[in-house]
Amino acid sequence: MKETKKEIQDLGYEDLSKGGKILANLYSRDNTLNGKYREAQIGLDDLLRVKENDILFLETLKIRADSADKIIAEAEKQGRDTTDPIVMIELGKEINALGELIHRSEAIMTAFFVSSKLIVYCGIAISIWGLVFNKSFLIFGFYGAVVGLIISLLFVAPVISFQRNKKRIRNLVSGVGMLLIPIIFIVGVVGLVALIIKSIFF
Repeated sequence: MKETKKEIQDLGYEDLSKGGKILANLYSRDNTLNGKYREAQIGLDDLLRVKENDILFLETLKIRADSADKIIAEAEKQGRDTTDPIVMIELGKEINALGELIHRSEAIMTAFFVSSKLIVYCGIAISIWGLVFNKSFLIFGFYGAVVGLIISLLFVAPVISFQRNKKRIRNLVSGVGMLLIPIIFIVGVVGLVALIIKSIFF
């Protein structure tokens, strides 16, 4: 980069938006200017593609940069040559092990997919009970879908959509699969058993 750190910091910093200030902070870091972020291949070398209004993603990049700075500084204290591309690639692997960064749109799509699956499962599980109580299969299915929607809006979608770390999102999706899906499955199975018993003895 042709700009020096001082030049970047002097470009009307106080007049920038919140996202602009984060970008200015990232651009002005020593490890951006000396190319170490680029050598480490940690996703901080292509800031031009990031929009100023994508605050959550920018804050995630800032956290990644903070972690990278600490790891690089610690390596230098240990006497490692951080001007060596091979060393920086090794450090990059260590930094990337903290979790791959993702864009907001990917997190939102994941939240939508998980929520949709939860709504469908709830609808199917509750609809079985409509047959047990001689009520409308579709109406009970609708009630179940509403329950699934409420659970998704309160506990699933907001948590997943605000994450910017792919590993953390995978853990959350797994958590939903291990905690909520089995409960819904049990509700459906119990309803199915009750329906079978009803059809045999009543």
